[in-house]
Amino acid sequence: MALSRLYLIDKSAWEQRRYDARARERIAELHEAGRLAICIITLAEMLYSARNVEEIEVDHARLSELRFLAMTAAAEQQVITSMRDLAETGRHRRPIPDLLIAAIGRAHNAVLLHYDHDFELIAEVTGQPHEWIIPRGTGHTSGSGTR
Repeated sequence: MALSRLYLIDKSAWEQRRYDARARERIAELHEAGRLAICIITLAEMLYSARNVEEIEVDHARLSELRFLAMTAAAEQQVITSMRDLAETGRHRRPIPDLLIAAIGRAHNAVLLHYDHDFELIAEVTGQPHEWIIPRGTGHTSGSGTR
């Protein structure tokens, strides 16, 4: 049996599950198959929203069930490479967390699972696979979404 590709989830995709059954179903499907992953940047972004230590502990326990993709030296270099490649078309000013998440995903050969146009722009220069958790423009936005 061939190994299935991992999906590195971004907070933008995770948040869509609160509003859309399609997002909940996709996340559940990937989670049940053991293909859903998280990295330290996304984990920190998700825990940032907690209102107290109890919520941090509950959220961390739930998120710790996901596969963890670590920052590597290759991912660190990929951040700079992506910025340089984006700068060639004047699009290098992407949010640093998104560049880091994308670089970790690329280093681990994972699909970026998101609801944020910045990942689409990054993927245009890196060639890495990405997937909108639900079709672009159909979900809830909180300021970053489909700009």
